Amino acid sequence: MKKIISKLIPAVMLLFCLSAASAAGKDKISLQTKVASVDAHGNTNLAVKGITFSARGFSVSDIVNVTVGSYKCSAPIVQNYSDVATGEVLLRVKGSEVSLAVNMGSFAKLSGAKEGTPVTITMRERYGYLTAYHVRMLKKSDNREEFASDSVFANFREITVGNIAKGRLYRTSSPVIEDVRAPYAAKLLEEANVAAVINLHHTQENAAEFIEKVPFYKALSDDGKVIYLDMGVSFSDESVAKLKQGLLFIANNKLPSYAIHGKEGKNRTGYMSALLEALCGASLKEITADFMKSYENYYNVKAGSSQYNELAKSVQYMFMNMNGGKTVNDKNLSSVVEKFVTVDMGLTQEELAAIRENLQ
Repeated sequence: MKKIISKLIPAVMLLFCLSAASAAGKDKISLQTKVASVDAHGNTNLAVKGITFSARGFSVSDIVNVTVGSYKCSAPIVQNYSDVATGEVLLRVKGSEVSLAVNMGSFAKLSGAKEGTPVTITMRERYGYLTAYHVRMLKKSDNREEFASDSVFANFREITVGNIAKGRLYRTSSPVIEDVRAPYAAKLLEEANVAAVINLHHTQENAAEFIEKVPFYKALSDDGKVIYLDMGVSFSDESVAKLKQGLLFIANNKLPSYAIHGKEGKNRTGYMSALLEALCGASLKEITADFMKSYENYYNVKAGSSQYNELAKSVQYMFMNMNGGKTVNDKNLSSVVEKFVTVDMGLTQEELAAIRENLQ
């Protein structure tokens, strides 16, 4: 009964929001506010509280027109960044906070928004995002008993697609963070006897208190076999530069195996894994299946479902981004990613060859 109720709660809350919005009447709904602050990821927090925003008549699943300074766009009102596709603008209402963001991107960079920039929000289409919102609504459990294995729970797995050899490359959720999955990730890393780690989430300083609790990880770190990149979730120029450091770490350290992790091992880890997989000859189908395994592990998203297919579009977006917005397929994938890492990122052909050699 508890499981049934937990599944009904999101739907009931959504219906409540829709009812509240309907009560607001048919008048044109709009609101003027300003940017209160911009966080490190480029999300712009607005100077309006969630309760005020809802009272004005806006609700989850509405599509609104947004003007931020001279920048204009439309966006759905959602609760989580992952409620829209990678690269899309969203208006996020979470508790008292109302913010404009880009899923896996920087809204501030896109719009030029900064503290004090005026913002106007106007209703465009009530419930216009309702179907897509239901498709993308993700439910996550932190109860180990609901997962088939420790590796599924920790989102830990070996990558063996394309020409990547068995036992060379792993991906996981963070083993060094205050999280229920961390002890499982740490145990699995040690059992795999991973030789080096690319930590996309931390600086070495802010990881220090956690690595003291994970002797295997601390030994690697003390031996210089962990690189700390503190990479943002938005793929800005700064993030690409840090990703380059991660690739060079593999190129310059010929070791038996490597592991990649961010916080959940889902987005930043997914991006770096997809890039390495493509460089090592994996197909789009293989890369997509590995990327989506994290959503199967965390949210029980079923392969072939409409929700799965929507989320899987993120992989195509990643590679299109590298290709100037043009479509990427198996015929041009290798050349697109090779150009990206050599021309855009600045790796040499020798460094690229070393990455492939160390993973194959």
